[in-house]
Amino acid sequence: MLAASVPLLAISALFDLIPAGAGALVMLAGFALVLVHGSVTIGRRNTIAFIVITVVISFAAEAIGVATGIIFGDYHYTDDLGFKILGVPPLVQIAYVAMAYASLMTARLILDAESPRDTLPLLAVTLVGALVMVGWDVAMDPLQSTASGDWVWENGGPYLGVPLHNYLGWFVTVFVFLLAYGLWERRGAEPETSALGGESWVRAEPTVYYAIIALGVVLTPVLGWGPDELARPGNYPGTVEDLEASMALVAIFTMGVPTAVALLRLALARSSSGA
Repeated sequence: MLAASVPLLAISALFDLIPAGAGALVMLAGFALVLVHGSVTIGRRNTIAFIVITVVISFAAEAIGVATGIIFGDYHYTDDLGFKILGVPPLVQIAYVAMAYASLMTARLILDAESPRDTLPLLAVTLVGALVMVGWDVAMDPLQSTASGDWVWENGGPYLGVPLHNYLGWFVTVFVFLLAYGLWERRGAEPETSALGGESWVRAEPTVYYAIIALGVVLTPVLGWGPDELARPGNYPGTVEDLEASMALVAIFTMGVPTAVALLRLALARSSSGA
């Protein structure tokens, strides 16, 4: 089964290198990667629990957020992401699962804490995982909202058309569902996993997926993949090109740094063990 994970990463990279319109396919490939990779590394039961916990909590936060503006700020989803349930496209939850899993596994590499059983390591992994995932939103949100208009911030915001309130809401939401999953995993029995789950190349795959997503942001201004005009020009006084270039620079640091740290930590551990 694990053999499918490499093609899924290749498919993700391919879709990520296709101009605008393939974002949904990248996330669907990421969701499939979670199913395959998770069954080998954290076990099928834990993988299902991770998906259910992430979907339920993130959907509740999004539905409340759309209806009230309390959690993320005043916004609504357009029809670009497909049909909606209580104002929230299901594709959003697929993205949450794919990126939350990649962020959690990246945090575990950074802290060298696989399935932490003690409270302090669990809180540390949860904190770093939430920060890694919010790093993606910092690099992605202005492109998807201000530029492409997949969702609309009603009153804009100081960060390239996005309210700062959004990032606090994101951090709290992600921290809550990652902590909930960590507590679930800690209370359960050790999962039945494959011996391959400990291989360096297997452990690196979620971080590679995270890097693939970052690459799409970085390449957008280089290859001219963005829209010709801003979807919400009233929320940002600059041009599409300026916004895309800014997001590329942001992605290099908010997403590139944790990617580099995680992969270097893994490489150093492999080198010291003589593997």
